[in-house]
Amino acid sequence: MMLYVVHGNTYYYGYGHIENIFGIYAKKDDAEAAKELITKKLYEKEIARGQMSVVAEISDVEVEIAEIEAGRLVEIELGGYCE
Repeated sequence: MMLYVVHGNTYYYGYGHIENIFGIYAKKDDAEAAKELITKKLYEKEIARGQMSVVAEISDVEVEIAEIEAGRLVEIELGGYCE
């Protein structure tokens, strides 16, 4: 069984990256709908904040879907930032 992990960056204040998981779905259509919804919410939040955001348009919001097979050991780096 394939699982779909919706994840993305929630830190848009300049340097840095905070990767969050927004949901894990058994159907790709559900994952796509969640990706679209969270992308829109993150964009609206950043636009409302106004200053200090690196988000100028909705394409600046980074939300992805990782496909993994259930019951399999995997090592997937979702992202982040460190020095």
